[in-house]
Amino acid sequence: MDRPTQNVTEYLWTAPRVGEPRRRTNLRRRVTFLRELEKTGSVSYSAARAALDRRTLYRWRDTDPRFRERWDKALLLREEELLDRGYSLARTGVPRYVFRDGVMTATYRRHDERLIMFMLGRTRARPSGRRADTPDGSL
Repeated sequence: MDRPTQNVTEYLWTAPRVGEPRRRTNLRRRVTFLRELEKTGSVSYSAARAALDRRTLYRWRDTDPRFRERWDKALLLREEELLDRGYSLARTGVPRYVFRDGVMTATYRRHDERLIMFMLGRTRARPSGRRADTPDGSL
């Protein structure tokens, strides 16, 4: 059985050094993941951008309380941004454009009743900050 030959310098470059963390890149990837999670709110997309497997991320989340805290904070920030945008759209409406013969002739704002009802449901929270639609108040 022939083993692929590896240059000694390649081996020394890729081999972990004594006393160093095994994978220093994991810290960079964690930071990249958390930054992308703050921007997008999508675990799958953020994992792909950080070149990490979702199972690894969920394992880190289960074992590292600081990582779990940052993860939850990132999702909470994203949720607040989306709610702010939703409130703005519910209040001002969505702009619609009227075209006739390829020329825009008018604009109007359409208020979406489903969005308004969803926002009203979100505002009916308990004073402690927990959601009213779940029995245990979890997010």
